[in-house]
Amino acid sequence: MEQVKNDEHVACQHASLSIINPYELLRKYRCEECQAVLTCSCDEDLALYVLPHQAMRSIDAQTRLPVQVTEPLLAGVCHECRGEEPPAFPTKPHRGAASLVHRYYWREIYKETSHRFIQWVSKQGLPLTGSDGQGVVMELSRQHRTEYEAIERAVVRDMRGQHDKKPKYDFSRQSDSDVLAACEVATEDYPACYVTPTIGHVQVIPIDSGDLESAVGVEEFVSQRLRQAGRKVMLCESRPFQALYATLMWLWVQDPRDSRNRSAGFGRRDGAGQGDLIWTMLPEDFGSPVHATRRADALEEHLGSLPCTMEEMLWVFDYWTPYAEELRQYLWAYSPTDVERGRRLIQILGPEQVKRVLRFLADDYWGRYLGWPDLVSWSETGLGAADVEFIEVKSSSDKLSEDQRYWILKNSEILKLPFKVAKVHRVQRIIRP
Repeated sequence: MEQVKNDEHVACQHASLSIINPYELLRKYRCEECQAVLTCSCDEDLALYVLPHQAMRSIDAQTRLPVQVTEPLLAGVCHECRGEEPPAFPTKPHRGAASLVHRYYWREIYKETSHRFIQWVSKQGLPLTGSDGQGVVMELSRQHRTEYEAIERAVVRDMRGQHDKKPKYDFSRQSDSDVLAACEVATEDYPACYVTPTIGHVQVIPIDSGDLESAVGVEEFVSQRLRQAGRKVMLCESRPFQALYATLMWLWVQDPRDSRNRSAGFGRRDGAGQGDLIWTMLPEDFGSPVHATRRADALEEHLGSLPCTMEEMLWVFDYWTPYAEELRQYLWAYSPTDVERGRRLIQILGPEQVKRVLRFLADDYWGRYLGWPDLVSWSETGLGAADVEFIEVKSSSDKLSEDQRYWILKNSEILKLPFKVAKVHRVQRIIRP
């Protein structure tokens, strides 16, 4: 590994360090005094044998610009080696890694698993590097998947035991009820009869119904009650907002005048033409707060150019729909249903509220595009939609996800869309024969 030296850095004690990208497995730290970029010597295994391609470079989490390491593998760089409490950077739950230990200790699990696997590889007499001198542990972990996964399971058990004895991270958080109370969110109860057993999602029927054929999910159950009350309902969640954003913001996002636009290729999201790549133009910092700040003037200009009347905004949406197809594919809002519901949001919210939603997303797209409520409900009048409400539907045991909690907080602070929680309570249970 070639070390990049800078005379200005030699005398600096690097007393004030910040993590450049906390979600990199091989973390880099920037000295706030001399601007050197360092890695810690405790990550030597990762740098030499596991992730050599990451050893001398990073991508800034905010600007998305490449960063060159200037002082690799110095002693006493990371928080642990300095004897400091490390900050927590939990990941989102996903299949196979949904527990709090997986989410908070993800990097420690990977690092310790890699270290133990390297020891296993060495005992087998296998080389840790290839003919080019580059580490090959990642390739070996795929070839010896059974051994690697066994080691990983043992590491997770050890991490769980260590956390029970002496927690490194605080797992505590506000309760759902505290979050809702702080944001002044009302909860409406919907008593129901739960049908068991079910495979997958909860299914319910009206109390004392007994009609198992009419069993539906909790979202449809609440929707039926709202329709019976004379209200209109649309399934919502995040996709319609992603379609709305892509269609009305593609001209700003993919502006050819943006000096940081570059060609980006990605696989088709809709499965059509499997194996085909879609090539489009995207800014390197797309979706980050820096993107919005960097192009603040252009953002103001674009939002100001959007129509102020319903009819004109719908016309623009329809006209831009084919031009925004690549961006909608990139944002996973590619289906005709996504587009149709995105267009319907214009009719429900009106142009001014739509512009506020677009700005909200533009300011931090990757931080805000998830967590939107399950339903939107409104009363249809001769003048259009009135008494609009966004509704998050929860079953008796269902909890708010991290994305939903974040959306509720940000809605309370910024968007201020009318919002409530519909709780489908189990007051009866019927067992399928």
